[in-house]
Amino acid sequence: MTTENMKLWDAVEKTNPAYTKKAKIGGMSITAVAPQYQIKNATEQFGPYGIKWGFKDIEFDYSLVESLKLIVFKGTFFCPDGECAIGNSCKAFMDRDCKMVDADFAKKLETDALTKVLSKMGFNADIFMGRYDDTKYVNEMKQEFAPPKMTSAEAIKKLDTAKTIDKLIAIWNAIPIDLKQVEEVIAKKDSLKLELTDK
Repeated sequence: MTTENMKLWDAVEKTNPAYTKKAKIGGMSITAVAPQYQIKNATEQFGPYGIKWGFKDIEFDYSLVESLKLIVFKGTFFCPDGECAIGNSCKAFMDRDCKMVDADFAKKLETDALTKVLSKMGFNADIFMGRYDDTKYVNEMKQEFAPPKMTSAEAIKKLDTAKTIDKLIAIWNAIPIDLKQVEEVIAKKDSLKLELTDK
């Protein structure tokens, strides 16, 4: 049952499998979600990044680089309903000999901090709660997020928008295989091909 407190969580907890991938972190296999997909979802809920939500008062603390080889991210996450402090850290070097500085550390720290704070709000909770370890659940999500099937009428309408042979070919290639067997769709493609070739 959805309550006011769970309204945001319920709206953002499910993850489209198209924006996930398997990754290895510290020897562990995890499901990673595309950061840009998370930003899109947060923008849908809050508004434009940097205006309605995001980070402010960001600091990078280098005091642990010498002793622990770590860089620490500190910042404040804000959104329309409030704000909270967030911290994160990552290795300063990419190699064990600590000679190759990670030039992308700032981007990695901010992106990872964003994932952490959004997860606390319920974004992609199904991944963080381990549901993506269940193949049956992932298949359910694939079905839920699958684009609606195109009808013959929609395929014909798309073909009708072609103004050149190249555009006609591109549209035809994007039409689902099953519709390429439908007589009226084939007839429309063939008639447009003749018409556009004569131009």
